[in-house]
Amino acid sequence: MTHCAAPPASGAPCVALTLVGSGEPLLRLEKRLTCAAGALGLALKLDIRKDAEALGIPHAQTPTLLAEGTIVFSGLPHTEAIEAWLRHNFAKTSPA
Repeated sequence: MTHCAAPPASGAPCVALTLVGSGEPLLRLEKRLTCAAGALGLALKLDIRKDAEALGIPHAQTPTLLAEGTIVFSGLPHTEAIEAWLRHNFAKTSPA
């Protein structure tokens, strides 16, 4: 697993995402997302939503990560999978 990096420096690219769910699974996804973003030097702006059904997401599919209203991950993906997705979509350069 990728080790959590220090928070990104001010001026780091900021990614706005929505986390949907509740309880421990939501906290675990938030931790994995934070670690993956930190490894890439990205800052996160997270909107936490606990009203999955109001968003049309069945509770059984939570926790869920949304980007611009589109489901990116449902359940608990590995930190490496989240990091790869962030790198592909938001990182300017890939680390060596």
